[in-house]
Amino acid sequence: MTSERVHARVRVRGQFAPGELVKVSLDRPKYSREMWVLRAEFDELEVEASFVGNVAHVTAFPKIAALERLRAYGCSTCVDELLVRSGETPREPRSLQQAFDTSVVAADATRSEGFMRCELHGLISPVPTSPDIEAAILSTDGIRDCRVVQVTDGTTRHELKYWFSEAFLHQVLGPGGGVEDSALRIADEEAFRMLWNAGEPVCRYCLRETLKRSGLGDDGTPA
Repeated sequence: MTSERVHARVRVRGQFAPGELVKVSLDRPKYSREMWVLRAEFDELEVEASFVGNVAHVTAFPKIAALERLRAYGCSTCVDELLVRSGETPREPRSLQQAFDTSVVAADATRSEGFMRCELHGLISPVPTSPDIEAAILSTDGIRDCRVVQVTDGTTRHELKYWFSEAFLHQVLGPGGGVEDSALRIADEEAFRMLWNAGEPVCRYCLRETLKRSGLGDDGTPA
């Protein structure tokens, strides 16, 4: 648990200078609760505390209540990493590499089945596309030298839409797959499953940006 002002630094993966933070123990008759606050906040409230090591023990109820009004809850691991960056002792041991890792997805992050890592958008649920469109995404360029077809999944109630190149659709579905213009609806479950499994998984947000750079919108009309 931290104060709001400390938590704001957690969100941006910042750090504090030595002495800027104070660890306080809010000691009620039946239980104690620890939180981190700014030294400035501690001084502004004129808190009277007994220090045991580096922990300020507060027993006066009005001061406990005042400190609790500052509190914010968040990821305990993220707080620990902030403490390491700030030269303080975390609740659980954290390596310097972990604490100073500023990537969108932490190097030691675990992900559930069906998710993939995007360096721009974090952990995402991918969508399939054709290899030539994937190459355009990776090059951060527009889609060139291929005709793009919007494919609607007609096997589900939501009828979600996906994007593939015409050549790839002919390759997977065969010449009789019904690819005639810039839109295709597939109602056959086996055919759609075959297309899904043949496609390359990509970040839906990166795909959307690539489509816009190529003059296409998510609804198939010019962006």
